[in-house]
Amino acid sequence: MSVGATFSVNVNVNFSVLDRKFSEASLKKGELAMANQAMMDMEQFVPMRSGRLRSGAHAKPGEVIYPGPYGRAHFYGTNGIVVFRKYTTPGTGKRWDKRVPKGTVREWGVVAIKAMGIQ
Repeated sequence: MSVGATFSVNVNVNFSVLDRKFSEASLKKGELAMANQAMMDMEQFVPMRSGRLRSGAHAKPGEVIYPGPYGRAHFYGTNGIVVFRKYTTPGTGKRWDKRVPKGTVREWGVVAIKAMGIQ
């Protein structure tokens, strides 16, 4: 024979607030805000001979797009035939995403979270 009482607890959780904050639209909004911030922070490291590469950049949710084959070639530093080594604007060059200070990259996440309405 055991001594003691048994009881049960019903727990109801309302996830409607979380559903709104993590909805598809909210995630897209966060991704777009993050991409826009990344584009702005990387701009100073993007080569600027004629300005076409910088001015042609645009953001989509989760990505920054630079114009045409020109953008790809300069991002990777080669077009498959020629390797680009000399850039006319000081401080610029290939892989401008890696030139951004490390603390700045963390801020992109903060921007995304704020755009989603979490903080």
